[in-house]
Amino acid sequence: TTTPTNQTALEGTSATFRCKADGNPTPKITWEKDGKTVAEGDVLSFETNRTQSGKYLCSADNGLNSTASASAHLNVQCK
Repeated sequence: TTTPTNQTALEGTSATFRCKADGNPTPKITWEKDGKTVAEGDVLSFETNRTQSGKYLCSADNGLNSTASASAHLNVQCK
């Protein structure tokens, strides 16, 4: 129901992505970057550094062989 949006952030500031899905049972939200899980939950928020630029993928899985996903890019600009 909510998908993350592309962001540009200055290094050292915070970036926040939001992802929400409805379903029965309630889906579990997982965040990935470069194929690795980085967080779980509706909100992904962190202080940025230049190595964190890239694509962030949120996946919603409710265990019924139906996974929805959406992605957004983060562009971290150096100070």
